[in-house]
Amino acid sequence: TRELLNLINSFGEVAGYKINSNKSMAFLYTKNKQAEKEIRETTPFSIVTNNIKYLGVTLTKEVKDLYDKNFKSLKKEIKEDLRRWKDLPCSWIGRINIVKMAILPKAIYRFNAIPIKIPTQFFNELEGAICKFVWNNKKPRIAKSLLKDKRTSGGITMPDLKLYYRAIVIKTAWYWYRDRQVDQWNRIEDPEMNPHTYGHLIFDKGAKTIQWKKDSIFNNWCWHNWLLSCRRMRIDPYLSPCTKVKSKWIKELHIKPETLKLIEEKVGKSLEDMGTGEKFLNRTAMACAVRSRIDKWDLMKLQSFCKAKDTVNKTKRPPTDWERIFTYPKSDRGLISNIYKELKKVDFRKSNNPIKKWGSELNKEFSPEEYRMAEKHLKKCSTSLIIREMQIKTTLRFHLTPVRMAKIKNSGDSRCWRGCGERGTLLHCWWDCRLVQPLWKSVWRFLRKLDIVLPEDPAIPLLGIYPEDAPTGKKDTCSTMFIAALFIIARSWKEPRCPSTEEWIQKMWYIYTMEYYSAIKKNEFMKFLAKWMDLEGIILSEDPDVAVSCETMPGPSKHRSGCSQSANGWITGLPMEELEKVPKELKGSATL
Repeated sequence: TRELLNLINSFGEVAGYKINSNKSMAFLYTKNKQAEKEIRETTPFSIVTNNIKYLGVTLTKEVKDLYDKNFKSLKKEIKEDLRRWKDLPCSWIGRINIVKMAILPKAIYRFNAIPIKIPTQFFNELEGAICKFVWNNKKPRIAKSLLKDKRTSGGITMPDLKLYYRAIVIKTAWYWYRDRQVDQWNRIEDPEMNPHTYGHLIFDKGAKTIQWKKDSIFNNWCWHNWLLSCRRMRIDPYLSPCTKVKSKWIKELHIKPETLKLIEEKVGKSLEDMGTGEKFLNRTAMACAVRSRIDKWDLMKLQSFCKAKDTVNKTKRPPTDWERIFTYPKSDRGLISNIYKELKKVDFRKSNNPIKKWGSELNKEFSPEEYRMAEKHLKKCSTSLIIREMQIKTTLRFHLTPVRMAKIKNSGDSRCWRGCGERGTLLHCWWDCRLVQPLWKSVWRFLRKLDIVLPEDPAIPLLGIYPEDAPTGKKDTCSTMFIAALFIIARSWKEPRCPSTEEWIQKMWYIYTMEYYSAIKKNEFMKFLAKWMDLEGIILSEDPDVAVSCETMPGPSKHRSGCSQSANGWITGLPMEELEKVPKELKGSATL
């Protein structure tokens, strides 16, 4: 104990830092009562018997208590947070964003601090609590696997806590590959362990003979998950193009250290750089020069290994994305996210692409470019999240239909709820129903007034898939009109009536308001102006009653200087201080 205190004091004198003994705590590990008494008398630290809490993490005296003190409490905290937030006036997408911004960082911090083995039940309970929160205690309408899919697969990337946990556990392998003596749990588990021992685990032969100690709770678990992930990806974890020149495979050939150092400095540090088979030290002029400089006996031994059939078969391929994550980057920035993305690719919970299901219902086979267009439309259709949510729900086939409910209830009645008598498929409810068609006719009439020519194809308003000859600069305006129509149709989903044009126009004013404030917040006012200038003029000319009382209109109307002053062609809903920023070429294009 005295030697430890002297070491701490010596470090403080050199570094300029001192430990506050009055606030410091320590565990005491001894079964000798006399030794325990002496330590208590000599140490200035407070001796605790159960646990120490530091930076939000509870360190326990016994390893077996780590899970109970840290992860059971984490589960309780998350459930309590979700209970407090359940009544927030928040949209469906907003609740998913709460999970991303509030729940995920808290979980990642705890996983990162103590990467021990966690039972599957922990994640199942958390996933159930999060699911109830996202769906507001209602039955889910979209599969969990689809919600967790990346956007390019039609999902909305809701985080998977279990996969994030696995990514955090596996990330230690990145440090192992570099033989780093810091940022590794092996410095705590076994300080006398040579880091090179762990370096020989990643794409190396040393992994076949590793013997884990009983108290190796972190490194053993990392190795287990690393090995399991490699096998799922059908990647050899022992020999690959990323195997190092200084690997155990080559060291066992008893190559001279100066030979390996020369190859690393002049050619590269992996078998991919050195080359195997016919490409052995033959890919570049520098490699050929090195080949002539190294010891002949070393060259023969290297050739025997690099030209062996088994070596060539396992290393002639290019490195996979998984292998690149652990061998190429010089920085660990974004390491967890990159590992998580790769783990998502091998996750077996497959889901049907909703855009593909739309294609089968529309009797169309969308091209890759049309898929990308629909995915981009999900993100860019509006600057306001509450508006964009309607497009996301439509694309992901969120809404219940008579056909879907008939299957759920095992009923034979799948007729449209509006009373038209037709079979109520999702396409019928959005587009084909004779009570909905009048609204779509009004939408296309407005498009013609704006000199926009589009075919009456349901894929355009429902998915944002425009034909190649569609006017690019007018797509934002069209999207606004289409999403407003989707809102009105959804509002009368079960009502035996036609959605009215007046409701649609009012909804466009609502979208106008939301996007106005969003544009001000994001400093995208010019983009907002270009989108709404022509459309507002058409709306006001169609419904003059809207222009009579500017003060009754939603959103920015209260900032206006008066509708009577809009004769210069300005959008009537904009404050004067913003109008002064508008370029001259945009003035006068929509006289109201």
